[in-house]
Amino acid sequence: MRVTMRAIVVLCAATASVFAQAKFRPHDVASGMAGGYQVVIADMNHDGKPDIIALASGLKELAWYENPSWTKHVIVDGINQPINLAVVKNDKSGVTIALATDFSPNAARSVGTVMVLESQGDVTQPFKRTDIDKLPTSHRLRMMNGLVVNAPLTNEKAVAPDYHGGTPLVYYKPGEWKRQTISNDDDGVVHCIYPVDWDGDGKQQLLTASFQGVFLIRQKGSSFERTKLLAGSPEPWPKSGASDVAVGKAGNETFLATIEPWHGNVVAVYTKENGEWKRNVIDSSIQDGHVLLTADLDGNRHDVIIASGRGRGTTVYIYRWDGKQWAKSQIEEGSMPSAGCATGDINGDGKLDVVCIATATANVKWYENLGLK
Repeated sequence: MRVTMRAIVVLCAATASVFAQAKFRPHDVASGMAGGYQVVIADMNHDGKPDIIALASGLKELAWYENPSWTKHVIVDGINQPINLAVVKNDKSGVTIALATDFSPNAARSVGTVMVLESQGDVTQPFKRTDIDKLPTSHRLRMMNGLVVNAPLTNEKAVAPDYHGGTPLVYYKPGEWKRQTISNDDDGVVHCIYPVDWDGDGKQQLLTASFQGVFLIRQKGSSFERTKLLAGSPEPWPKSGASDVAVGKAGNETFLATIEPWHGNVVAVYTKENGEWKRNVIDSSIQDGHVLLTADLDGNRHDVIIASGRGRGTTVYIYRWDGKQWAKSQIEEGSMPSAGCATGDINGDGKLDVVCIATATANVKWYENLGLK
């Protein structure tokens, strides 16, 4: 867990209260979530309370859970192998969701259906479904500057274990829903896309994590520019690159966190030194790494790193800079082998809470931020 002197100076500058740590109380939301994969926080009924959309790949339905009773409302049923969603529109005129289904990591068996789900007045009733695309291994859906970005896992002809082939990255303009290409330049597995205002210009750019490393994609009018930031794992292909990436802040300084390699065991932190991103491994014991977030859970202008693996017996971990190293703790005592987590103020007390969905234990929990203890 060594870091460089530059990292120590940057991270210690965050705040004098960096050592104080928020504590969390777990609350059950849902069970029976076979293949639990993704959670999204959104106020679905516009009552001022954030609700939870929970996606489980082993279920034939997608549902949201109403805060605070956690009453279940089915959005759509009759689907197969859902894998990812993005909330496209959410206002009093209605809710629109983009959803990717029919997923398999084996491209030859993956239909990759992309659909649009639209509420029909009452958001507690099933949404209208419209299929807009079929792109094999469609895997990650995110919003960027009003566009729905779709990142398939691999090329449509890729095969294990190397998965070589140009992996497409595409987008859809809401209303038109016509597939447009961002890039075909990545190679191998692309596991993560991360929208962020990287340039500080009020617009979002996109980070991608793949066998090739972490790349920054900027939109330039109708075209896109792709720049490599870091290589990730130094191991040979297909253990190279990164599985997930997140951007964190330590005061006014930026750091990058990664899970390496694909579904890997390493959590790494990158800090900028002499114009280059320097790699520091802070943990190498994650099992089937699948969650990576950064958030100011402690309210001190210093982001913590939230990470988890899907392996049974593991849980959600928080890494905090304690002045010397990234100290690791568990969000609760017990197993919560999560595939997806999100942060938001669930109970309206002004503190960021954490919501997670677990694969092996097939459940959803939210973790109430009790503040500094």
